[in-house]
Amino acid sequence: MILSSSSKFFVFVAWLAIADARAADADLEKAVGSLIAAEKAYAKLAGEKGFREASISVLADDAVIFAPNAVNGKKFWREAKEDSVITWRPIFASISRSGELGYTTGPSEYRKSRDAEKPDAFGQFVTIWQKNANGVWKIALDVGLNHPQPQEAETETRICVPNFPLVHPESASADLDKTQHTFAKSLKENEGDAIIDSASNDIRVYRSGQLPAVGKTATKKMFGEKNAKTTRAPLGAGTSTPIDLAYEYGEYTSDNDDANKRGIYLCIWRLESDGAWKLALDFQKNAPAEKK
Repeated sequence: MILSSSSKFFVFVAWLAIADARAADADLEKAVGSLIAAEKAYAKLAGEKGFREASISVLADDAVIFAPNAVNGKKFWREAKEDSVITWRPIFASISRSGELGYTTGPSEYRKSRDAEKPDAFGQFVTIWQKNANGVWKIALDVGLNHPQPQEAETETRICVPNFPLVHPESASADLDKTQHTFAKSLKENEGDAIIDSASNDIRVYRSGQLPAVGKTATKKMFGEKNAKTTRAPLGAGTSTPIDLAYEYGEYTSDNDDANKRGIYLCIWRLESDGAWKLALDFQKNAPAEKK
């Protein structure tokens, strides 16, 4: 049967209604709880069997990690001879309304050996999780960076789940493309202004060598008077279905007031109650210094 363009539109709208209804039926607090449990189980397994073996078991077949550039995670760890000693815990988790895509983030500690009493480095991780065909959480992307030792350790795990109906779901994908295009142009003018203008109220911003900024006020303080002109080249992306959570990763170059930098980035976008896409998390990690 051949459908007319108007018929196709109504079928598409009907599909969106069904998808939104299914999402509404999902117990999102239970789903985000299972996401946090998956992250904690990963950390526990790493403590028992090593980070390498734990990673191989939870990474999706096409999962992306950064070593330091984007590579296939499973392939990397199957071929790796080293086995990092890393401990971590999630302090924030968010999920799509469909309950099949989400992310976790929190502090991490690195030790040179298992018997080291004190950490040799501190940092922050971000993990994108997606359920596979069997409904099991698998890692789609994993990244982290180093920063100074925090003065206080966060103990509470906060969550963010959508609790409102989608506004104009039929245009969500096009709106996301437009928002990302405008954001990319703004970054080239002033990175800090671009991020603040696009930020959700609870945005999390991570930069190499700096403690995370959480919220707009902290983000403004992080960037201060810096005037970095940043160009980003996307390498990959992913979205939920229906589209209300999205991520993009790639490489960046930045012309700063005091130095030129390059490295990798990850940004996570969230569709908010007014139908606008907002930046929920922005991550940049500097590339290792080139050896002379």
